[in-house]
Amino acid sequence: MTVSVTIIVTDAPPLITLATARSLDYLLYPALPIIIPDAVFYEATSATGKLGAQAILDWYHEHRDKVRVEPTEAFQDALTLAALRGGRLARNTGEKAAVEVVRKYPLLPAERALLLTDDKDVERITIGNPAQLILMTTWDYLCQLEEAERIPSAAAVFELVYKAGRNPPKSEPWGRHDPEIREAVRAVMEQAQERVE
Repeated sequence: MTVSVTIIVTDAPPLITLATARSLDYLLYPALPIIIPDAVFYEATSATGKLGAQAILDWYHEHRDKVRVEPTEAFQDALTLAALRGGRLARNTGEKAAVEVVRKYPLLPAERALLLTDDKDVERITIGNPAQLILMTTWDYLCQLEEAERIPSAAAVFELVYKAGRNPPKSEPWGRHDPEIREAVRAVMEQAQERVE
């Protein structure tokens, strides 16, 4: 059975980490659809002086055919509330938007979603069938690209990030998933690589 996979970036740090290392294109390497909840995109790009913000905006505008910023009610509600109260968005707006996207994403039996997150409490984002929702940190993702020989070194990317003063986690929720699921996802990524080449 063929498995289709979508990448959902469920919080801003993976985008900021990859932007800091000038490696956002690594998200495109598996040639899979990419979804970013609107609030997550906003968190990563709203302050133009913020580390990586301009690079993320430029990258998104260049790849709109492959990257979708998904609108959510959570973000719209938070914007309305902030405007009424004259304040900032609630701190958990990005997480609420990510949960909304994951909940409404129509996963069929032969579909998987890679949830790319560097949140320390990543398990909070998994809703529904864990066999279809595959958690990966940025480190996990880069290690998979390295294993598939798509990039030379995950550690080299992280070295650039460390030099910029960021310290993303190196936890590996990917390794806790069922080996059969990991193998199915790897197969999809390899097939995507063959289509690109």
